[in-house]
Amino acid sequence: MSSLTDYIQWYAEFSFYEKPFNEVDNVVISTLTYYHFDLKGSDRSLSVRRCVTDSAANDSFLKAIHNSRRFGSLMISDYEEKFSRETGVQFAAMKFHLYDNVYYIAFRGTDNSLVGWKEDFVMSYRITEGQTLSVRYLERVIEDDKEYIVGGHSKGGNLALYGACHISGEKLKRIKHIYNNDGPGLCPDVSDVTLADKVKDRTTVILPQYCIFGKIFAHDIPDTKIVSSSFEGINQHDLISWGVDHGKLDVVDGFDPASEWINDVADKWLHDVEPAEREALVNSVFAVAESRGAETYTEAMKLDVDGVEDLLKNVVESDSLKAVAKIPEKALFGDFIDRLKTGKLAKFINANQLVEGIAFTVVGILMAIFSDKAFHVIITILLGGVAVFQFVYTVKKLHESRWNFARERTRVYIFVVVATLFGVILVKQEAMFIVGSALAGGWLLIIAYRSFLAFRKSKKRDFKFWKNVVKSIVYTGCGIFIILAPSRTAQWFMLVLGGLMAIDGISAIIYSAIEANDKYSAKYSRIKEKVRIKKPDDRNDR
Repeated sequence: MSSLTDYIQWYAEFSFYEKPFNEVDNVVISTLTYYHFDLKGSDRSLSVRRCVTDSAANDSFLKAIHNSRRFGSLMISDYEEKFSRETGVQFAAMKFHLYDNVYYIAFRGTDNSLVGWKEDFVMSYRITEGQTLSVRYLERVIEDDKEYIVGGHSKGGNLALYGACHISGEKLKRIKHIYNNDGPGLCPDVSDVTLADKVKDRTTVILPQYCIFGKIFAHDIPDTKIVSSSFEGINQHDLISWGVDHGKLDVVDGFDPASEWINDVADKWLHDVEPAEREALVNSVFAVAESRGAETYTEAMKLDVDGVEDLLKNVVESDSLKAVAKIPEKALFGDFIDRLKTGKLAKFINANQLVEGIAFTVVGILMAIFSDKAFHVIITILLGGVAVFQFVYTVKKLHESRWNFARERTRVYIFVVVATLFGVILVKQEAMFIVGSALAGGWLLIIAYRSFLAFRKSKKRDFKFWKNVVKSIVYTGCGIFIILAPSRTAQWFMLVLGGLMAIDGISAIIYSAIEANDKYSAKYSRIKEKVRIKKPDDRNDR
């Protein structure tokens, strides 16, 4: 496998007349967009060689570009750049003259600025200013007597696709081809994704083996290629690492299994988290870095203890905890929990609070009666259930992949960890209490937090309001107690928890009875009103 720099040197003496434009040229030009050239002003045009002179000495890629007839003599024009912290935009686009009347319009991807990184996440819940600018730019620079190739890397690839999908039909006719180099597709929650269908036959998508970004909101593009990389993991997103083989991209057969698992989790998470929840989470995370004066991604990653604390505080206060909690849920259970929540039993329970109240009451009473064994039984059943599920789920995925253990290794790792944890609590009594108290305490604190949010949002102080006030206080105390208390208190804890669940269940039964009575009273009142109105009419008819 050779590098981009090798390719530039091999093709140095060939113009685009002698060696036609190809996919590797697209990658080279997309890489060039990340260098900041002094080209502001649409009326200014300079050769690439003139632009990179001062930077070429210490950069092997730029040095090869500078010494190349093929790329060094390319003329850059129509350079447009916009950066604003206020509106959250990091945008740059430029035009490269390839030969005759053929041009490559390139959009810059995300740079190291915090603004640019935040804009990437904003794409998941609304149209960004950069996307709007990409449409305006194409409408402005595309001329009727010329032909264009449009492309970019990462966010730049998304801007190329978005802009081409949204420009007028006459301008679109002038675009010969579109390159999306490991960039996201159109977000279905904010864009009409069917627009991608009208350009998919003239679009090429190029992705690295370890692909994360390019598979977000991915479209069914027939011409999709997977390329090798000299880097590991997520660093394969860097264009400079992409492999070249005899003047072409070094194409491989499939994705890295670890990246496929991450994409599977990300897809399910995005499917379940509403755009408003994504927005709250993104704002809460980036607010910490912004408040601490960070202006670049590198600076934002240097969080100290206080920074981590602020981050957690922001996530909780923005009510983004639910969105964050879905990440491990998707990693462990896939979409099983969603199917469970939407099943017939779940719908029946949600529609009948009385059933839930009876279930809580019965379980609570049993826990109080058999408090000496309840703790061990419940924890064993819970972790055993997770272990069995992970085993079945892992075998299912292995079967679907034709027993490709390399592809499903992450799932296998998860199963091994869960099974080991289950084995440890069965053998070691102290491990049972440590794991169990952590799970039980965390669960109680989550119930307390949800009850707290419920009464905070309540507009009237009715029975439900006071019930949630009491639950938030009592469950907070119980959660802290089980986490901190010694193992000898397990029996007492289960006795108290059983009593609480029984009380909670009885209160749910009472509340459902009150609701039923209110509905009956309202219905009875409407009937009485109809009868009252109708009686005078009957007398008049006589």
